[in-house]
Amino acid sequence: MTDAGEPTPQDDANEQGQRTPHEQQAAAAYAANSAAATTVPDATEGEVPDIIEPADAEAARGGHAGVEPVEDPRSREELRAELTAAETQRDEFLDDLRRARAEFENFRKRTTRESAGQRDLGRADVATALLEVLDDLDRTLEAAGQSADETLAKGVDLVADKLVRTLRGLGLERLDEVGVPFDPNLHEAVSQQPAEEAVEHPRVAQVFRPGYRMGDRVLRPAMVVVEQ
Repeated sequence: MTDAGEPTPQDDANEQGQRTPHEQQAAAAYAANSAAATTVPDATEGEVPDIIEPADAEAARGGHAGVEPVEDPRSREELRAELTAAETQRDEFLDDLRRARAEFENFRKRTTRESAGQRDLGRADVATALLEVLDDLDRTLEAAGQSADETLAKGVDLVADKLVRTLRGLGLERLDEVGVPFDPNLHEAVSQQPAEEAVEHPRVAQVFRPGYRMGDRVLRPAMVVVEQ
């Protein structure tokens, strides 16, 4: 079943039967010309078929159809000036980056030093609080050495040795040497006495109370007798 008014093959056959021979020849020639007009000729190798439009050929070559190349309106001098300005700005950014990196490194080192200083200060405060305990321990050791109870003396000596080794591990140094040159930064002279022989510089003859220091910090100077 076909739409109304659309010729069918049966209608064409009936119509051809009603045509004269001359009309049939004219119709056949028209059909042949129409078929030749719609046939696409085969493209040989290296040729583009005629049916490709110029816009399609431009797209096939990788271009953009309908887009005209735009020339830069700036002159060579203007481009060179802009390049120089960009390089200058780049160098400024690099200088800022180097400066920021150097400041951060200085800040890191300063923070590390301050942290180490705070730790040393904390250890020094603990050691200072124990100096009187060490003095009492020295007197206890002296009394235990005069006692007849050897077990008591040995026990006190073990406790004292453990405490001293622990504080020495924190950096505590005892100042109780005799015969060394007198140093006002390390010693506190409580009395003077003449030397048995001539000496070039005053020196420590006796220690009344030991001193202590931790690193470069003197926690307590030693109380000494100076001879000269």
